[in-house]
Amino acid sequence: MKFSAPVSIKILFILALNISSFALAQDPGPINMGEVINTAARDAEPTFTPDGNTMYFNCFDREGTVGSDICVTQRQGEDWSEPTIVWEVSTADYLEVEPLLSPDAQQLYIMSNRPGGFGATDIYVSDWEDGKWTEPRNLGAPFNSADMDHCLYFTGDEWEFAYWTSTREGGFGGNDIWMSERIDGIWQEAQNLGPNINSAASEHHSLPSEDGNSLYITSNRAEGFGMDDIYVTTRNDAGAWTELVNLGPGINSDQHDRCPAFSPDFEYFFFDSERSGGFGNKDIWYVPYSRIEAIR
Repeated sequence: MKFSAPVSIKILFILALNISSFALAQDPGPINMGEVINTAARDAEPTFTPDGNTMYFNCFDREGTVGSDICVTQRQGEDWSEPTIVWEVSTADYLEVEPLLSPDAQQLYIMSNRPGGFGATDIYVSDWEDGKWTEPRNLGAPFNSADMDHCLYFTGDEWEFAYWTSTREGGFGGNDIWMSERIDGIWQEAQNLGPNINSAASEHHSLPSEDGNSLYITSNRAEGFGMDDIYVTTRNDAGAWTELVNLGPGINSDQHDRCPAFSPDFEYFFFDSERSGGFGNKDIWYVPYSRIEAIR
């Protein structure tokens, strides 16, 4: 599913990233989002409103706090505003990570280990009502289990296909990729995506492409460039997922490279990384999607 953006929005989005065609031509490597977004602590997992003017992401140790929260920033001309914690969905004592906005920006999905869930970590959703986010509610089954469930993404014209990560029984290793389809308004039993994608290593954070026929997945399997690498799998003519293909050194480094996301117009591919040249821990980086779109 594509979030169409007017040409003017696309131009502003490029300006907000402090990017130019000359810079892209001179430096083919990933670009850091800069010191307003990235700090010495962890900054990761961006998600955008359809117009690209607002970004939510996972932040650590902001506003004098210690720990993991959901932050928000707004575009201001060519820059981003100082991020602030979204306290409606964040807590002082528990973990909140992996934000995901719905296509209309009326729902915000997160993962948390707050009390009252089904397992170690669960997926929650908050609604945008009267200018603020509601108390997050647990998504329940089939998304959440007695184990760890996280890294939710959707695809399809009606967001009827869900992909997420789970350590539940029936997998091939620790973190595996699972999916469910909504049929007649009911989410079906979770299905493991199988051995072409999942292994004894950790596979997580399955980002669908615009057409839903590819998934960009993070794995720490041994043949990668570093600790975590980003891979891609694509449906073949029979509809089956192919084996994971590493995105290569243009994306992956000798450090953690993980948790990709798209800009609203699918022009840019974001991910977080601990590579050299950042501000510390995990930083948010990006490349033009055209650089990796053909990798299969």
